[in-house]
Amino acid sequence: MDRIIIISPVRGLIFPVYLILSLILLVISISYFRDLLVYAGFPPSLGYALAVEISFLSLALSPVNVVVKEFENPVIVPEYDVMYVFGFPIYVPRLERSRVKTLFAFNIGGAIIPLLLSITLLILMPEKIFVLIDILVLILISKVFSKVVNGVGVVMNPLIAPVFSVLLSYILFFHEPILVPMSAYVSSVIGTLVGADLLNTKKILEARPQIISVGGMGTFDGIFISGLLSIFLGQLLISL
Repeated sequence: MDRIIIISPVRGLIFPVYLILSLILLVISISYFRDLLVYAGFPPSLGYALAVEISFLSLALSPVNVVVKEFENPVIVPEYDVMYVFGFPIYVPRLERSRVKTLFAFNIGGAIIPLLLSITLLILMPEKIFVLIDILVLILISKVFSKVVNGVGVVMNPLIAPVFSVLLSYILFFHEPILVPMSAYVSSVIGTLVGADLLNTKKILEARPQIISVGGMGTFDGIFISGLLSIFLGQLLISL
């Protein structure tokens, strides 16, 4: 079994659009992460690394999926035996028991990198209890608004997570507005991964796909756009 599978969630003409969005995300996140790290007492140079990680590195590694588990599901498939009578073939149907394999993987650009960045921010920043509240609410919202579509995977409107996370973060961090974009990003990423992907794993397995990619096909759009909108909308609310 291959442990690394290359499947790009961004294909065709949509890729240049994501490239432009990555550049926009890089520009707006550099200054924010620099100010955020200074606020938390860390060197501002680390902000450049975080900005590159959240934008171009996430997009560049989005085709890479790391397989962590393999499931085997029993299925019954129709088969045919051929009998010849006076030279003429007669097809006799029968049911054959077989097993279908499903690979469970984590997408590097859509799950592992955003999750590592979110955990890093959560460790570095104060007021962790409010961020955890934000995360729990976003997990519930993502679970409610996500659905499993055969042949596609988990589907959720990419605007739901960032809009709800920004509004809730603004309420929770009204007294510390610089933490609003950080909380919005962390909660939208973890909320989407857990609520939309992991909590729907059972339903996805019932559809018997060849591969389940957490943070990949179906939810990469939501996670990537969440990163962009969470920081942009968060900074916009701060400036009002």
